[in-house]
Amino acid sequence: MKIITDSTADLPAESYEKHDIGVVPLTLHLGDRTWRDFFDIDPDEYYVLLRESKDFPTTSQPSPQAFIDAFAPFVEKGEPILSLHISSKLSGTYQSASLAKNHFPGAPIEVIDSLQVSGGLGIIVLLSAEKARAGVPFEEVAAFARGLTSRLQTYMSVDSLDYLHRGGRISKAQAFVGGLMKIKPLLKMIEGEIRPIEKIRTSGRLSNRFVELVEKAARDEGRLRLSVAETDNHDFVAGLLERLLQVPGVSLVHRCKIGGVTTSHGGPGSLLVTFVGERSV
Repeated sequence: MKIITDSTADLPAESYEKHDIGVVPLTLHLGDRTWRDFFDIDPDEYYVLLRESKDFPTTSQPSPQAFIDAFAPFVEKGEPILSLHISSKLSGTYQSASLAKNHFPGAPIEVIDSLQVSGGLGIIVLLSAEKARAGVPFEEVAAFARGLTSRLQTYMSVDSLDYLHRGGRISKAQAFVGGLMKIKPLLKMIEGEIRPIEKIRTSGRLSNRFVELVEKAARDEGRLRLSVAETDNHDFVAGLLERLLQVPGVSLVHRCKIGGVTTSHGGPGSLLVTFVGERSV
């Protein structure tokens, strides 16, 4: 089978190569400049540009034709395709992939709305790839991936709520209160949407809260698979990850850089922690 995702999975090139995963990029726009996410610009370079720019970034989804082109070689070979994508409540990418599927009636193509983004989507892609490489049948891998979408827990933090507000991901009132209080907001992916759930005053308390959430889940589940996604906050995330991996039963699936598209909506300084009980894996 062939697994295809989009660039908001925020996986490094070596992960795509190792697991033979196809990726269709979204597009970044900053001022009069345009890049294909990950293909034309490195995340570290984009963080610098974003912090220095007075322009607000925008993004655009791949066209249905981009997915038709990605699917076609595997349809011709009769190879099943599992297409995993960013939450449909955050982007039209899933809709583009679904339209592309309709171009190949009868072909074994499953298009799944992950209800996730960044490390959340990435962990679904990688765990599904593990199943595929182990020889699990296509229908079972697709069912596994679909089941993960409701069992993952993804928490995130941003330096400023302004990016989420201006990108239409949270309300003006939520952004105003957050900025006024100078908080470190804790957010969660809930039913495919990003929702603020707690107001935390300091980075230290934020780190403690992430650890508490993982500790509770590990107690409830027994064992956890974990992913961490970061921007230009390497030192903070390195310290946090060290603490998370000391929690009994926690193992790391991957650590990655958040790509330009996801950073355009969360802003520099964003981070995500995603985990799922190993019984679900």
